[in-house]
Amino acid sequence: MRVTRIGITAVAAVALLAGGVATANSAPGSFGSGSPDEPTIPGNGTFPVGDGPNEVKPGIYQNPGVENEMCDWARGSGEITVAWGSADPQDPPDNSVPSAVIIEPTDTRFVTGHAEGDSCAEWTWVAPLPHSTGSTGSTALLGSLGSLGKPTIPADGTFEVGNGPGEVKPGIYYNRGVEGSACAWKRDTADGGHADSNTYSSSGDPVASAVIIESTDVQFETSADGTQCAEWKWVAPLDHSTGSSGAIGLPEIFES
Repeated sequence: MRVTRIGITAVAAVALLAGGVATANSAPGSFGSGSPDEPTIPGNGTFPVGDGPNEVKPGIYQNPGVENEMCDWARGSGEITVAWGSADPQDPPDNSVPSAVIIEPTDTRFVTGHAEGDSCAEWTWVAPLPHSTGSTGSTALLGSLGSLGKPTIPADGTFEVGNGPGEVKPGIYYNRGVEGSACAWKRDTADGGHADSNTYSSSGDPVASAVIIESTDVQFETSADGTQCAEWKWVAPLDHSTGSSGAIGLPEIFES
């Protein structure tokens, strides 16, 4: 079953309003499979956000995806769905599209793999939340190094993925959001798969985002659909590339 972005939003909103009890029916993984410092989230269910037992700890997580399955997710704050997204391998067999998500302390629920016929893998820990507020925009050139020598992606544009000049380097990135604006992005893979996400703030406060750029991606679009994102900051390399998916200690951009 293919679900449009509008469909995902509707499903997520219903799930978030349905109640506050954590559920994880047929979920791959459990809260107990990770350590307190590097927790995991089951692939399918609705979970409260917090630091208690069976609650989703705020931070940045990644998901490898499930072969031939769309993975959809949503974040809620009170009765509002503040962010949602999906990763869809489309039609090629034995293919999956990874995802990344940031869970903020202001979130109250996280919904994962809840659309009918869809399923996510277990979410694994990447990094804690950043301490700095970052930039609300960027005039930097694509691929330029931030203040700590890590690559950044400009807030607005459509870019090719790769390791060359003017290309988006594969890895995991963070976006702090922009006051008074939603932030939407889209990824396209070489074999026809895609992933996208959008944020929404009823209060006008920024809503943060995270994205994983795979080496098999061909294009990344940020500030899509008339929205406005901030500059994207490097968090970590891919977990199957050199380096680890979660930094030893704090990633450099998060250090005080």
